[in-house]
Amino acid sequence: MDVPIHVIRYFCVLAEELHFGRAAQRLSITPPSLSQQISRLEQQLDLKLFDRSPRKVELTVYGRELLPLARRVQDDHDQLLSWGRSMQRDRDAPVLRVGVVAAGAGALTTAAIAATMQAMPDARIEMRRLGFFDVAAELESGRVDVVFAPAPMPLPARVRLEPLWREPRVLVVPAGHPLADRESVSIVETNDEVFVAVAGGVPEVVDWWIVDPRPDGTRPKRGPTADSVDGLFELVAAGAGVNIAGQSASRQYRRDELAFIPVFDIEPATILLCSLSDARNPMVHAFRETAQALSPLVDATFH
Repeated sequence: MDVPIHVIRYFCVLAEELHFGRAAQRLSITPPSLSQQISRLEQQLDLKLFDRSPRKVELTVYGRELLPLARRVQDDHDQLLSWGRSMQRDRDAPVLRVGVVAAGAGALTTAAIAATMQAMPDARIEMRRLGFFDVAAELESGRVDVVFAPAPMPLPARVRLEPLWREPRVLVVPAGHPLADRESVSIVETNDEVFVAVAGGVPEVVDWWIVDPRPDGTRPKRGPTADSVDGLFELVAAGAGVNIAGQSASRQYRRDELAFIPVFDIEPATILLCSLSDARNPMVHAFRETAQALSPLVDATFH
């Protein structure tokens, strides 16, 4: 037995109105057509659903039992259609997948995303946290469209790099460390410290972050490694060593067990917006322009 959904709807409306004329008007069909459809439903079910007379229309016992079931079917069908329309809107809506390495560009990351959402309210933004050296693979696979990442960042020539933000670097130490209460430190004051660093990274990049070698020619002591910012800071909090990070980390990863002290005599960190030069997603170009408009830097694109 196959009862079309439109017939279920006809039955529910007639059960509410108990008047063929008013029900037909709501359904935008003629009363005779409605009567014919209801009669066919009764024949299919082999049950009388309405008592009809010239003066009134009433539900029978069977009609009253069917009504909640029919309403449930109608509601489920409406929800299915609503879900389908929602999925279609999501599928058709422009999507920008934003990757963030470490703390990204701090407040500028948030501002660029907010401005994009305001300019394109129908767009969908998807955020992904990336490892230090995942940028190229994630961009080239299409899993992300743009990435906020700190320089230096060894990337293939097809990746476009735009400097957006510069910030001081900070020494990250356990809260009870002798340097924890200092307003700033010199890098040479850390020569006796053990540094935790990124695991499996490009040596030149790791060297730049922990300042190896130092201005006086000495080399820092190296300790345990981790593959994420969270892992590095867990090691620092546990007393396994100290670390150097961008200043944004002091806001994004603030916790009672850690202290962040500016290092006044080393090069600041530059945050880049990375994207494929030949990106096909039209939102990439719009996002680049938005981020550049918010950026305090005016440097040219570089590799």
